[in-house]
Amino acid sequence: MKGLPALKVETQDLENRQVKLTVEVPDDRLHEAMRSAARRMSKQTRIPGFRPGKAPYEILLQRLGEEAIFEEALESLGQDLYRQALESTALEPFAPGSLDEVVSRTPLVLRYTVPLSPKVDLGGYREVRLPYKPPAVTDEAVEAFLEDLRQSQALIEPADRALQVQDLAIVDLEGELLPKEGAEAETLVKQQAVSLLVAEANEWPVPGLALALAGMAVGETKDYEYTFLETYQTESLRGRTARFHITCQEVKSRTVPDWTDELARSLGEYADLVDLRSQVRKGLEDQARGRFDEEFAEQALEAMHKGTTVTYPPQVLKDELSDMLQDLDARLRSQGMNLAEYLKAEKKTEQELRTELEPRARRQLERALVLYEIVEAERLQVEEPEIAEATDRLSAGAQAGTVESLRKALEQPQNRRRIAFNLLTEKALKQVATIARGEAGPVPPASEPTDEPSGESDVQATP
Repeated sequence: MKGLPALKVETQDLENRQVKLTVEVPDDRLHEAMRSAARRMSKQTRIPGFRPGKAPYEILLQRLGEEAIFEEALESLGQDLYRQALESTALEPFAPGSLDEVVSRTPLVLRYTVPLSPKVDLGGYREVRLPYKPPAVTDEAVEAFLEDLRQSQALIEPADRALQVQDLAIVDLEGELLPKEGAEAETLVKQQAVSLLVAEANEWPVPGLALALAGMAVGETKDYEYTFLETYQTESLRGRTARFHITCQEVKSRTVPDWTDELARSLGEYADLVDLRSQVRKGLEDQARGRFDEEFAEQALEAMHKGTTVTYPPQVLKDELSDMLQDLDARLRSQGMNLAEYLKAEKKTEQELRTELEPRARRQLERALVLYEIVEAERLQVEEPEIAEATDRLSAGAQAGTVESLRKALEQPQNRRRIAFNLLTEKALKQVATIARGEAGPVPPASEPTDEPSGESDVQATP
């Protein structure tokens, strides 16, 4: 920095894309910083016989203590020294650095750790090949979809009789987990006028309950118990027994129409039942192909990841974990809970949760780094018309009267960047899949270089 005494700066490469930066500071630079710090501190301290900020430095040393003044000086000086040292070395940090150690005070020698940008060696990513075999849609799948569609057109009417299979039961439902050693009774559900289809396929709230309603009449009650399997997806319910109390309020019959061309036409723009069946098949094929393509791209990216070498500073993984915890906290708050309450309920510390999430965070981070490097290697870009088209598509889905306000929101810089990022991610995954199918053409020539923004030049913490 212009006008400041020169620093003695040494660098040492560390593993995982980090550099150790050792900075020796001229004595007069430290002395001036100490005096400035003492003046700042004196404005907050009453010194008998002196107006605030007017006490001599020697008096302040005696009153405030050299250690306290040094710490205050280092708070601001450390930031300035870090920036000046970075300029002298031309290092470009990827994230804020850290002041790790005061090696000595006479002369003042500070040691920083500078995180550099992650490095990805893609290896032979363009040689990855995977078999591409989209699943076929069976006749059974088409007929099952049509049957669900037919069932949804049932005529529902009150019935003056006991419940039968395929009826609609309107019930009051109360359910609780029975107490057991180490666990108290808990309410699972308490709802009135719940509609339940009396059918074996209906497994809400638990398997078998809906079918067990057959034979009940209006006003009758029934208890039903169910023990959750040890393999149940929700760990806290495994092996627990739930008891439900059901009161039948209404019985409704369901008359399901037979398939006719007229029924098919009533469901949309279909010429007849044959046309409906054809379009149902096409829709199922599109859905199956879409799901398969997503899974195929992820498998291809995973295969490419295995052939790459990815190195990055530990701080980058810590930041990824912090982002995951923030996302979890936001989701919990939307459900009326926060992260602290969740940790208390799970009997975990935040550090234990971080350790548990670390493998997932590492995989997520490395996947993103590999995908970004593929974007660079394949010269992928998102053009302005693509962003405009995506904005139009998102705006079109808004409710009447809110289209323009949504469009204005989407055109804000931060939202445009988010749209562009999502489009680029989609484009990158499509290219990954194209490569894995063996259908990728040659990489296009590089475009004109652009100036990249430099990294952070702030120190995150001081000792």
